[in-house]
Amino acid sequence: MMRQHFIALAVLLACLPAPKAAESAPPNAVWSLSLPDREKIDFRGQVNFDKAGQGPSNMLYPAPGLAGFVVALATHAVVVKGQMKEQRSEIEADADRILVPFRKTLDTFSYGELAERAFPAASGVPWIGSGGRPQSGWLIASSPVFYMTQDQSALIIDNTVSVFQAGSELPLYTNTVRVVSRAVDVENEAVFWQRNGGLRLREMSAALFRASVEIVREHALAPVATAAGAQRTFRYLEGKKDAVERAEPVNERCGRALVRNLRGWLMSLPLKRAQPPAPGCDAATG
Repeated sequence: MMRQHFIALAVLLACLPAPKAAESAPPNAVWSLSLPDREKIDFRGQVNFDKAGQGPSNMLYPAPGLAGFVVALATHAVVVKGQMKEQRSEIEADADRILVPFRKTLDTFSYGELAERAFPAASGVPWIGSGGRPQSGWLIASSPVFYMTQDQSALIIDNTVSVFQAGSELPLYTNTVRVVSRAVDVENEAVFWQRNGGLRLREMSAALFRASVEIVREHALAPVATAAGAQRTFRYLEGKKDAVERAEPVNERCGRALVRNLRGWLMSLPLKRAQPPAPGCDAATG
């Protein structure tokens, strides 16, 4: 009987039409950009959840009989879940403390300013606001979240994007793009980011945002070329701390690796190196 079910399912799948491939954008395609309908940018301290889940979770409950054991097990699961949620909130709040010196800058840093810095009028990528739809071309609906490393030396963006063709309500592509900046080599990171009204913090955020959008424009509507079974271990820097990612390589240039990780995210990572950036490469994102 089970075999008959498998055969019937195989026949049904064979009769289904093949999924339609996403239409590739022409080289001269018109791109538009939308951002969340919020004023303040989502900026957080980088979190380390390595210790999450550790604590007094080995509680014992009286369990007379099998029914009692099941109830005790369910109660224990609820308690542990609540403890982990509370721990996670505490860890996130603790991580956000490194942003205290930058609150004045971040409270006045809007998505509108981010878009204008990343894609000024001359860039040819107009910002159409939240929920808007272009009359032609392609739209990147973007929801960026920024992180500062705990040593305050680098920024990270996780940009969750959906790509729409004009006139379509369904996205052709959805993914998250992470870009990690290079660490700044300065005596006092807090002073460096805050100087001139937080100009460097604003500019670095815009540079990361632009880099993430450019990755989407290049790879969203064309297959990411990676060799089958080509996963590698990439060693890179998050701030001044060593980090490791198991992923498929896409390309390497300007001392950075663009990879696709095990979740399917596209990640632009600064590889460890001693020499300065080559000509034509950005010192922080190149």
